[in-house]
Amino acid sequence: MKNGVSSNTLDQLIEAVLTHQAYNHQRLGTETERYSNKLSRAKAPELPDDLHGEIWGQAFVELLKLDANALAKHSGRILFRRAVLAAIRAVRATYAPPGQRTRTAKAVANVAAEDIGRVADPKTVDRNTVAEGDFGHIDFDRFEDKRQVAEFQRVRNTIDAERHLNRAPKDVAHALRLIYLEGEPVTTAAAATGQSRFALNRRITAFYADCRAAA
Repeated sequence: MKNGVSSNTLDQLIEAVLTHQAYNHQRLGTETERYSNKLSRAKAPELPDDLHGEIWGQAFVELLKLDANALAKHSGRILFRRAVLAAIRAVRATYAPPGQRTRTAKAVANVAAEDIGRVADPKTVDRNTVAEGDFGHIDFDRFEDKRQVAEFQRVRNTIDAERHLNRAPKDVAHALRLIYLEGEPVTTAAAATGQSRFALNRRITAFYADCRAAA
């Protein structure tokens, strides 16, 4: 066990993500958040609490730049550790204190012609510039890929959904998973939970009402 997380468990979860296999979304969120938080606090203790949470989110962006081929060289835990370390660098660069230089004018001037289209604006360049003493360079691997961002958001949404569904009655949770996470029609979800679609709709509506009342 390292950073409070079983290496075998984390390995399996990350491998499942990268190979697009089924996995427990709530467990993924819990284990990776715990691992990321302990590692980021050890490596970047000067950062405020809210940024450690942002590092966890950024770590998924870094992780999803990889595919299953990365597992041929490293375990899932090692790949996630590298993703967290990359996320720490990215967050540090983004939230550098005023006056602390994270890039130089020369770094922007030296952008290769074939990469000009990837520089959206000065803020994007600054966010993706790595400081090295008094100098710096643009790390183009940090630029966002819309597909990676969408996949990252899908994972986070799924994790949030699972946490939310843990509060629902068993049949309602099962139906909502079928409808919203697996794309099944309401009629299929109703049949799977042994009730009519009208009865299921009343159960779901009541659950949403309870959630709003508790908010």
